[in-house]
Amino acid sequence: MILFLSCTSSVRAPSFETEMILFEQSTFDMGMPEFEIGPYGNSWKETAQPQHEVTLSKFAIDKTEVPIWQYVEFLNAIEQDNKYSSLAHIHELQSITWDGNEYSIEPKRENHPMTYVSYYDALTFCSWRGSSLPTEAMWERTAKGGDREEPRAYPWEEAGVTCQKAAYYTHATLCTQYPLHVTSHEDGATPEGILNMGGNVSEWVWDWYARYEEEAAIDPRGPNTGEYKILRGGGFRDTRDAMRVTDRVMANPLSRSEGIGFRCGHEVQQ
Repeated sequence: MILFLSCTSSVRAPSFETEMILFEQSTFDMGMPEFEIGPYGNSWKETAQPQHEVTLSKFAIDKTEVPIWQYVEFLNAIEQDNKYSSLAHIHELQSITWDGNEYSIEPKRENHPMTYVSYYDALTFCSWRGSSLPTEAMWERTAKGGDREEPRAYPWEEAGVTCQKAAYYTHATLCTQYPLHVTSHEDGATPEGILNMGGNVSEWVWDWYARYEEEAAIDPRGPNTGEYKILRGGGFRDTRDAMRVTDRVMANPLSRSEGIGFRCGHEVQQ
C-alpha cells in the first residue's frame, strides 16, 4: 500500500522545524566529464554521462539525513486516525516499537538516520513536513558545489575518502557496522555544513532514472514515469566510488534496506 497525504488531511502537523540550507539560483555542470571515463569505458561511470549544463532556481535542502525521531513523530501523526498495515515492517527493523497506542524509539537510536524506507515512504514524510524529495539536480549541485572551474569530486573540499569523512567500505573493512547518527562526519561536510552527502546511507531523490541528455536543462525533474528511481551518495556498505558526487544508482522505488535513507528538499518560490 502506498500512502499519500492530501492537503485536506486531518493529520497532525509536525511539531519541529528542520534546519535547511538555502541555495540561490545557479548554473553548474551536471554529470561526469568524458576524460574521467577513460579509453576503455566504465559502465557505472557512463550512467553519469554526458556532462551537461543545468540551471536551478532557488532551492532548500536538509542539512542532515532524516533522523528516526522525526519519522516516529510522523508515524504517530498519521496513526491517530488511520491504521496503515504497510508500516508494520518498521517495528522490527528500525528500533521502533508499537505499544498498541503509539510508536516509540529504543534508547540512543533517536538521531540515527531513518532507513528501511521506500521511495514512497520518504516522499510521503517530506510532503507531511511541507517539503518534497530533492531532485537529482538539486542533490548533485549541493554535493558538487557551484564552482564550474573546480567542481568537487566528493562533497567535502579536500580530496580523498576516509572514515573521518564518510561511513563507507574501505575494500578491507567497513568504517562502521551500521549507519551513524545524522550529525556525524563533520570532517566530510560540504562548505555549507551539509552532512553525510557521501556515505552513511544512500538517499532517495525525486527523479525516475533516465540517461542524461546533452542539451542544457532548466530545473530538470526527470521523465514523468519509469521503472527505477535514483539513489545518491552511497552508504556505509558501499565503496569509495559511490561517494563521488556524480555517482547514481537505479533502484526499485519499493526497495527498503538498512542502507537506504533520505533527506528532504524543495524549490523555493521567489
